[in-house]
Amino acid sequence: MDDVDRQAFATASGVLVAVYTALWMGLSEPYWAALSVLIIANTDRDAVFTKGVLRVAGTLVGVGLGYVVGQWMEGLAIQQVALVALAAAVGTYGRQRSAFGYAWFYGALTFMLVMLYTMVEPQNLFQFAHYRCYEILIGVVCGTLSNWALGPRAGELPAHFLAQAAAATPENALRQALIAGLGAFTIVMIWVLFDLPQLPQVLISSLIVVDIDPMATRHKGWQRILGCFIGGAAGFGVILLDASDQFWWVAALFLGVFSFARLHLGKTPNAYIGTQSAIAYLVTLVGAGPPTSLYPPVDRLVGIVIGVSIMTVLVWALNPPRPATRAA
Repeated sequence: MDDVDRQAFATASGVLVAVYTALWMGLSEPYWAALSVLIIANTDRDAVFTKGVLRVAGTLVGVGLGYVVGQWMEGLAIQQVALVALAAAVGTYGRQRSAFGYAWFYGALTFMLVMLYTMVEPQNLFQFAHYRCYEILIGVVCGTLSNWALGPRAGELPAHFLAQAAAATPENALRQALIAGLGAFTIVMIWVLFDLPQLPQVLISSLIVVDIDPMATRHKGWQRILGCFIGGAAGFGVILLDASDQFWWVAALFLGVFSFARLHLGKTPNAYIGTQSAIAYLVTLVGAGPPTSLYPPVDRLVGIVIGVSIMTVLVWALNPPRPATRAA
């Protein structure tokens, strides 16, 4: 097998171990553990290690800060929405300007999720924050170990931590941060007014597609929507064939993640379709065990499409076209 096939196999194996570990621990949303395995997957051992460390660090900071601030802001809806928008802006700016942008981004996302939880289920805030740390940590550990045991350069040590250069100028990063903050505010308001499903999925999906280049956001946005339909359709197919059968569910989960991870890890212009297909497939098939109803996965998938659509429109509208360069 080449490096992509080996890493796809390692990713699918890590997902299964993460899901069963989360289920064994009785965690509320095991698909977050599975998603963490997928998100840090890479054919480069150093990149896996770096993303894993930054994802855990960002999650712990976001959960801790969100839990403390969330208790202060309980019942203060205006302040809660303002903090969500501020976190979206700060996370987007840090993602594009910091050498540790991955930690900034996922720290902000986790803070937003905790803050949103104070708006809908404040009585369960501690349980949510507690479980989220375990879910992410399980996913990162399983993803890292599966890469070390089964991926490219299997068994080779050590892995190195890599810092990255800034991806945007301060001015451009600030513009995208303001758009992300406005988008988060708009999404929360629309969610409140129209009682939309799965607000966390809406927000996460919307912020991931924000890019320093509006055309890149457009390209990533339609790929995310297309991948959502592909992965969701595949997941629904598994459910309709009988996902309650444990053996069938495990086999389908492994083969589906392996197939989508191959596209996700490939160096092609359409690799992001594989990323989103794998995400949609996981949120469709992984609940508190094999899915027993279509309604939760349908809600999660609808949330992804809504979030991407809203943020993509805002990016197009608020990034003015660059003036054409005149010939001398």
